[in-house]
Amino acid sequence: MAPVAGSSFFQEARLPEQRAVEGVAFPAVLVPAGGSLDEFLATVRSERASRVEPLLREAGAVLLRGFPARTAADFDAAVEAFGYEELPYVGGAAPRTNVVGRVFTANESPPDQKIPFHHEMAQVSRPPAFAQRHSRLKISKP
Repeated sequence: MAPVAGSSFFQEARLPEQRAVEGVAFPAVLVPAGGSLDEFLATVRSERASRVEPLLREAGAVLLRGFPARTAADFDAAVEAFGYEELPYVGGAAPRTNVVGRVFTANESPPDQKIPFHHEMAQVSRPPAFAQRHSRLKISKP
């Protein structure tokens, strides 16, 4: 992952897995220039509208990789820092458990159950405008 020069806590980066869609890298990728969780949260609050959301509108998705949100409570603080309206998890088809605040487990279905392609919460009358995910596991290719 190669950072792209800039002066923010958020640094744009490129991943080999990114694809160009109409000339725009998908997803947009931001990595930390260094710093603590508190610096990350402050930057989210101060640069969400000027830096993160323009990337989101242009690319359609923003991957925040390597940031200092290490626990479910840290991730909940990050979600809160983004300031988006909370949409309670009601009516979803997947069995999930509330971990802390706005953080839920992904899906607790047995491993032998297939999860078909879907859009998050599409079955509810008011689906979320944004879906935020956190993974503590490094995904390895088969």
